[in-house]
Order: sequence, then C-alpha cells, then structure tokens
Amino acid sequence: MKQFLNDRLPFDGVMAHLRKPLPKHINLLFSLGSLAMFLLLLQAATGAFLALSYTPSPDHAYNAVKYISAEVPFGKFVRGLHHWGASAMVVIVFLHLLRVVLYGSYKAPRELTWVFGVLLLLVTLGFGFTGYLLPWDEKAYWATKVGVEISGKAPILGEWVAKILRGGAEVGAVTLSRFYALHTIWLPWMAFALVGIHLFLVRYYGSSGTPNNTAEEMHSGKPFFPDQVFEDVVGMLIFFVVLACAALFAPVPLEDVADPTNADYDPRPEWYFLFLFQLLKYFQGPFEILGTFVIPTVGMLLLLFLPFLDRSERKVLWKRPIAMTVTSVCVIAIVGLTILGATAPKLETQEETQPADEVQQVTPTDTGPEDTDEEEDVFDFQLTEEEIESAKEVGEEAQ
Repeated sequence: MKQFLNDRLPFDGVMAHLRKPLPKHINLLFSLGSLAMFLLLLQAATGAFLALSYTPSPDHAYNAVKYISAEVPFGKFVRGLHHWGASAMVVIVFLHLLRVVLYGSYKAPRELTWVFGVLLLLVTLGFGFTGYLLPWDEKAYWATKVGVEISGKAPILGEWVAKILRGGAEVGAVTLSRFYALHTIWLPWMAFALVGIHLFLVRYYGSSGTPNNTAEEMHSGKPFFPDQVFEDVVGMLIFFVVLACAALFAPVPLEDVADPTNADYDPRPEWYFLFLFQLLKYFQGPFEILGTFVIPTVGMLLLLFLPFLDRSERKVLWKRPIAMTVTSVCVIAIVGLTILGATAPKLETQEETQPADEVQQVTPTDTGPEDTDEEEDVFDFQLTEEEIESAKEVGEEAQ
C-alpha cells in the first residue's frame, strides 16, 4: 500500500521538504504561528458543533444559545471553548505579528508573507465582530448597532457599507442572518484561503530565523519534522488544556434577550475592540471622523505596507530606534486604551441618575395650591362643640 501511494503521490518529496533543517536559535516565539492555526481549526470545529443547534433568527437565537448551554450534551463546554478560543486567537495573532516586527521578519524577500498575515488579522477581527451578535442578547444587539453606525460614518462608501451590514434601516432579522452567513461561510473560506497562501510562502522562503543567524546557521538547525512539529503539538496540547479549564470554570456571559427599545443600555464591545471604543471618546463633533475612520484606517494601511516603508537593514527591534519607538508607542496606546475602556464606568439609567437627596430637598413652598388644600384637609385639627364640652367635663372631674 505504501509503495502504491508513493508511486502515485509525491510523498517522498513532501517528506524531504518537511525534514529540511530550520535556522539555529529557533525559540518558542516561532511557535505562535502554529498556535494561531490550531486555534483557527478549533474555532471551526466548535463552531460547526454549535451550528447544529443554533437558529439565526431574533425569535429563536437567544433561546437556542440557552438551550445549547443547558440541554445539549457538552454544549456549555464547547461554547466556552469557542468563546475563549476567539479571545485567545486575537491575542496569539497579535503576538505573532509583534514577534515578526521584533525580528524584522517582514523584510525582503518575505513582504508578501507579512501582507497575507495582516489580512489574516483583519479576518480574525471580522470573526469577532460578526460573532458577538449571534447570541442576540443586549450586549450583542447594542454593540453591533453602534459598530454598524460607526462604519456608516466613513466617507463615500460608509452609508452603503452600513446598509449592507444591516440589510435594512435598522439592526434586525436580516442583520442577524447576514452576520451568521459572514461568520460561518464567507470568513472561514477567506481565512483558510489566506492561511494556505501564508503557509506556502512560509515554506517557500523558509523560516526567517533570528537577525543574528549567519548564512550557515540558517540551514544547520533542527529539522521541521519531527522536531519542530513535536514541539508545536506539545504547545497546542498545553494551550488546549488552558482553554478547557477556562471553558469549565469561567462561564460565558449571556445578558438578557435583546430589547431594541431599551435606549438606556450602555453598549460595550468585546475587549479586543475596546481601544477603538475608548478612542472615540476623544473625538467629538466635527472631529468624530478622526476616531471612527481616519486613525484606524491609516494605522491599518501603515501596518499592511510596513515592509515597503521600512527598507532598513534587518536587525532586532532594539537596534532599530525608529521602528522600536513607533512599535512601542502603538502597543502602549492600544493596551492603555483597552484598559481605560474596560475600566470606564457604565452610564446610569434615567431612574438611577435622580439622586435621593434631590427628592428630599423638595419643600412645601414648592407645592401648588391644590397640594396645600389637600394638606389642610388631611391635617385639620379644629375641634367640634361636642369635643370642647367633653374636654371641659374631663377637666372639672380632674379638679
């Protein structure tokens, strides 16, 4: 059987390619890409399981999520894996890009590898944006409504994009259906296509190694298979155990069912969009477009075309002062804005905003004539003649 397959499929050539030695000094940071791919596969598997019991309609979505968590065997556990896996995937993809910047691995000839990696970051964020509407609770509805309104503020195509996302004038049944289609069909196809291209470019150009690797050290390290594959698999297993613990002991939040008439609800996005949420607070009125469109778009374009803007010699980050300064400022800004957004107090409802002491400060002079008359009727202490005579008799007997 083995000979039969070898005669018809290029197994020998593939195995020879996988056994090529990696550069020396490869460390655990080079396993982040494998972890990101593992999380993508985990999200696909758990998402397919959840889709078996989910109905993408406002009348049934919320109850379907509750049914999955309470009635479906292992449903709560799988939903927890999917929820915490989404957050973990954002973190790992971000750290993977940061590692590439740290070692200057985006430089020639790996520019296209970087470009497709940044596109994968956008798809990952797209998964998050389309996914948190699906539970159809208060947070899902209002965070999506605000997100779609922000996209509508973009010049020229903004309103058109917002209408396509909503499927109408307001967030409703069509919006939920479109987000479900994007989350389960369109984005997965895009993700796996980009991953395939990205992996091909990684294997075609080989691992970048560290900036200090000599030409000889670039081809004298351990082989990718089985050494590096074994280390990656061990890392995946450890990561899965961590996610499993989170799924078991950290319940996935689910608020009340979405109420489009609840204008008092204070919308908050998922944590990986909190930096944008906080950024909008600093740009109001005519400057709002800076926070909603200009800064995020310019930042993403600079990230996408970084290899073509930074043509300096390949060195570690701390030996590239300009790149180090820009990277440090961006990371500190994103982390700082995320913390500020997470700790920002929620808006109180109208019933809660009326202090009790204001009610107590109301004086009788503020009442109208009608109120005064009512008080006089209630507190009328005028005695009748019979009560006066009775009181006199009691006084005489006491003497």
